[in-house]
Amino acid sequence: FLPFPGLPVLEKYPNTPMSHKEILQVIQKEGLKEISGTSPLACLNAMLHTNSRGEEGIFYKVPGRMGVYTLKVSAKKSLGSVSQSP
Repeated sequence: FLPFPGLPVLEKYPNTPMSHKEILQVIQKEGLKEISGTSPLACLNAMLHTNSRGEEGIFYKVPGRMGVYTLKVSAKKSLGSVSQSP
């Protein structure tokens, strides 16, 4: 796997939170990375979870949606626009 295999997918679809299953489907469909190993879905899920924790994480876990992620930058923009509404 790439260091952050979900990154190109979430960059390509920045306003679309996706589950780890959806991200893996896009990676496979668009040929973004050759998939090997016995459990690529579990590896991707663990990477997303690990890299969504703390200030340094690049992914954002969507609250109330099990296993759904977006890029942290996209999440901040969405939350900022929601908080500015009347």
